[in-house]
Amino acid sequence: MKQVTAILEALRQAKSLKVKMGTPIAPEALVEAITPPFGVIEWTPPPTYREALGTGLRSATRHVPAVGRERGFKLYDADALGKANEDWVHLPEGVTIDEGVDLSTNHLVGFAEAEGEAVWCFDVSAPRADGEYPVYYHHAEMPRARVLATGAWLKPEDATPDFESFAQWLETMTAALISEPPAPWLQDLGTPGLTFTKKRLSL
Repeated sequence: MKQVTAILEALRQAKSLKVKMGTPIAPEALVEAITPPFGVIEWTPPPTYREALGTGLRSATRHVPAVGRERGFKLYDADALGKANEDWVHLPEGVTIDEGVDLSTNHLVGFAEAEGEAVWCFDVSAPRADGEYPVYYHHAEMPRARVLATGAWLKPEDATPDFESFAQWLETMTAALISEPPAPWLQDLGTPGLTFTKKRLSL
């Protein structure tokens, strides 16, 4: 897996991409922006994510002919992060599948826009020894939920994350965007139920 600096350099050199940079985002502001409808979420922005934020990276997109639109990713600033998690990620209290079986998505923190109601999220309940979190593709219509009482995944297959870390996610997104033609699954972003364990790419 490439280091974040090498991935960012590949983004900058790609002539087919629109890469937007801005003022570096303070990780502390992102932590404060998470206010779930119930309970408490404790998380620390992981090292490779902080590294990317520190460069001022905001988004990378390209035109995808199959849909006639731009596709890529957009990292949230604090305001957008708070709103996206409130609107698309965190379930309100009392959402159930069966009577008495409440669900929760408080293990997730969305950090980047995928498309529409789809959000790239950290699973902050599963930090690695190096401080990195697994990454999931989450859609409001098919949430990556857990059973509140037990922490068990609503869908057992969700125990396998889409990506092992932010760096692996960023490398896959970069490779998908700079390839010619672009990776075909870019056109599907925003569709409920996508998984990426078999779509991981390397530079």
